[in-house]
Amino acid sequence: MRGFVEEDYGMTKVVATDGLWEVVDANAAKPEPIDLVQIPEDGNSFQATLERHEGMLVRLPADIVPEQKDDQTMRISRTFSFDYSGYRNNLVLAFERPNFQPNQHYVAGSKEAKQQAEDNNNRRLYVETDSKAADGVIPYYPDFGINPQNNPLRINDAIVGLEGVLSYSYNNFRLITQNTITAENIIKHQPRQPTPTVNDKTEHHSFDIRVATLNVLNYFNSPFGGDANPQQSNRGADSQAEFERQQAKIVAAIHGLDADILGLMEIENNGYGSAGAISSLVNYVNLKYNREDSGDHAKDDHIDNRYAFIGIDANGDTVIDKLDTFGGDAITSGMLYRPARVSLEKVKQVLMPSQQAPVVVDKNGDALVDSKGKVRENGKNYQRDMLAAAFIINNTGKRLTIGVNHLKSKGSTCWEDWQGWETWENFDPAKGKVKDPDFQGSCENFRVAAADEIGKQMEKWGGDRVIVGDLNSYAHEDALLVLTDNPTAKTLKAARDTFIGEQPQFGAEGGVISRSYGYINAVEMMSKGKPYAGYSYSYNDEIGALDHILVSPSLKDRVLDATDWHINAAESTLFDYNQEHKGDNVDLLYSADAYRSSDHDPAILALAYRYNQVGEVPLQMLLDGSRLSVPYTLPATAQAGDIATIAISPTPENIAQITLPKVELQQSGAQTIMFDVNGLKAGKYTFTLSLIGSATSKTVADNATQQLEVNVKHRDGVKADDDITPPNNNAGGTLGIVGLLSLLGLSLFRRKH
Repeated sequence: MRGFVEEDYGMTKVVATDGLWEVVDANAAKPEPIDLVQIPEDGNSFQATLERHEGMLVRLPADIVPEQKDDQTMRISRTFSFDYSGYRNNLVLAFERPNFQPNQHYVAGSKEAKQQAEDNNNRRLYVETDSKAADGVIPYYPDFGINPQNNPLRINDAIVGLEGVLSYSYNNFRLITQNTITAENIIKHQPRQPTPTVNDKTEHHSFDIRVATLNVLNYFNSPFGGDANPQQSNRGADSQAEFERQQAKIVAAIHGLDADILGLMEIENNGYGSAGAISSLVNYVNLKYNREDSGDHAKDDHIDNRYAFIGIDANGDTVIDKLDTFGGDAITSGMLYRPARVSLEKVKQVLMPSQQAPVVVDKNGDALVDSKGKVRENGKNYQRDMLAAAFIINNTGKRLTIGVNHLKSKGSTCWEDWQGWETWENFDPAKGKVKDPDFQGSCENFRVAAADEIGKQMEKWGGDRVIVGDLNSYAHEDALLVLTDNPTAKTLKAARDTFIGEQPQFGAEGGVISRSYGYINAVEMMSKGKPYAGYSYSYNDEIGALDHILVSPSLKDRVLDATDWHINAAESTLFDYNQEHKGDNVDLLYSADAYRSSDHDPAILALAYRYNQVGEVPLQMLLDGSRLSVPYTLPATAQAGDIATIAISPTPENIAQITLPKVELQQSGAQTIMFDVNGLKAGKYTFTLSLIGSATSKTVADNATQQLEVNVKHRDGVKADDDITPPNNNAGGTLGIVGLLSLLGLSLFRRKH
């Protein structure tokens, strides 16, 4: 045929000039694929490389740029899942590396962030099939259908040997696959990890405390025997079978995290009764820990690792039950902790801003509505409140305050997102999407207002503080710049007409936040030098961190490690608990493990504490029933055969019933031993720890003697705050009584005798 070559919405095609066609070879063989390689003439532009191969049958090689040292491959940037723009399952590759969200590494709106967006567009390649893929299968990867659990396709995997015709449509290049590949064609750069890789090792004189954040993606139990949801809402599983699958996966994720304090987001807000979502979840997690012998307390499955949840007396009746909810949304935030590791001191519900701005109107003053008559932006927007709790680290006098947050999402709009809409070219106010020039999504100013309030309220607690949660902000977006630092002195604007309870926060002009609160992004700090480590979420084909652990500067030197555990964002939605769109493979795709238990990856932090370290409160040690473990840190001069002793003053009334052990050292050198004291009652004591030179000597090693002023408490002691502030007050939150409630009861934390 004859014709002119032209671009049709980016796709190169030949437009015939006449109807004359000449058949040159009716039996032409299928052409051999050519490797997709970049040449110097492409000018380091991968789009140029793709353009040069458009319409050809190509193969993805193991080295796309032979002139460079390292192998350059195509990496998965969005794993195989449903593409809402194309309304079909596909995956997205990126040249050399996964695409990071522009604001993950660069300040939102900066030239560097904009350049990142351009680079992402330059490197993107969709992988498609001629016809829509059947549910539950990856057509060009049959190994997945045979054994999906052992053959997952994850973000940052490289694919080599895949062949297809390179096409262009809908503003992107697309590889229309023509062959099948096996597991040998997949290069695993970040394979699955059954537990997070956390460097939590300490010296003998110290121990670690692990703090984590986990979005549980709408864990709702009300339709399946749980207490009623006050909002009469269910955002979670559609059936009992789906709920059981969802629960098993979330339990596996919590168990795998092995955190001592865990912040939860998107758990159903149906109270703290025995059939509430958080109570039910805690009980199923605690079934993982059933070993009771005190000699086995270091075992992973020991009951010392069981959790309690925190409850708030929201209605002020001094009882925590199913009538108490945290905030007014169908979902809420929660906190779990291990009473064997930390003790709860104080809890507060910290109110977050609401927005009460005017409705967005047209030039006639009428509200903008969609095709169904629904108002597009009514100016009324809300955040979920922060759950803050102060803990005492057991065997120390140190306090640690945790704030669990879930900020306004990027999806629905706020008043600020609509400003200037009248000037937007070809914008349809009934169905058009608001502009997002800095890639922050909607409501960034509203999140800034919330971040400022979080900073102010956490500052009041003082001391060591950690902010955790789904902040719905990538690492260098405005809300994070408020909480961490603002290196470019960017103007950070808070939303207008915001209120804390009934008290105004920012007026009709909004606010400019002139300070940052100096928190340190722990995962970002510990991810330096670890490529592709700092992300917790995948949206379209871009990855970044929405889930954060921010530590106060006072904690910087305590940080052992912090990381994301990539069990969700890197995984295909085919592995989740939902049963629809899985076809005949619905059971084959499911496993009761942590993978795709949610859409967000959890993040975890390890902090180091020294035994018997003094702090903001008296040194605290906890009775486990009638047994007390007392740590004794010995100097390097200690010798095998030396005898460690403990004395108590004032002399307890029941001294005859108390066992004060003597411990013979089994090795020489610096070490920490534990005295198991039995029969001591709660109270304030002075412990004198001494080391006698040998089994036959009475000589006391002077440099080993320690005197400890100790507050001995029961592990499961729970009582109300002396001052219970009514809920929804105007002072920034609610102080409430604390719950260790569960279906298994308080005896959960006592050893059987």
